[in-house]
Amino acid sequence: MSVKDKIILLLMILLLVGGVYVYYTYTLVMDRMDLMDKQQYTHIDQVNKEFRDGLNKLELQFVGRGKHLQTAQMNIVTNTNLINNVNEELNSKIEDVSYDLDEAVREINNDIASANRDLGDLRADVDSERRRNTRRLTDIEQSITNVKNSVNEIDNLSIIQKAREKDK
Repeated sequence: MSVKDKIILLLMILLLVGGVYVYYTYTLVMDRMDLMDKQQYTHIDQVNKEFRDGLNKLELQFVGRGKHLQTAQMNIVTNTNLINNVNEELNSKIEDVSYDLDEAVREINNDIASANRDLGDLRADVDSERRRNTRRLTDIEQSITNVKNSVNEIDNLSIIQKAREKDK
């Protein structure tokens, strides 16, 4: 065996050891890849299960919220009906009060008109009485003046003048 054959043999052994090493590492990597593939499927199943569980919980929450929404909607409808009923009652009461106020205003206006007529009648009566009293007073003053004039005329009579002179 020559050196050349020894080198070729050594190269062949090295190639064979390298091939065995590559094959060994390849099988290790493939085993690891298979293990990772199985873990990946397990992990995906686990994640999908968690996702499905989360989705199921979310759906249940939405169903619960749907019930709450339905209850809230019914409460809103009930409150709206109550508001409408109270509004109708208040409108009815406001109309009643408005009618009563209008009636009271009419009665007050009638009473005021009646009082004004009575006041006018009283003024007319007072004016009439004042005119009568003024006329009477004027008549009395005129009578007094006539009496004074008559007394003065009587005083101016010569008989009375003579009688007065005698008395003095």
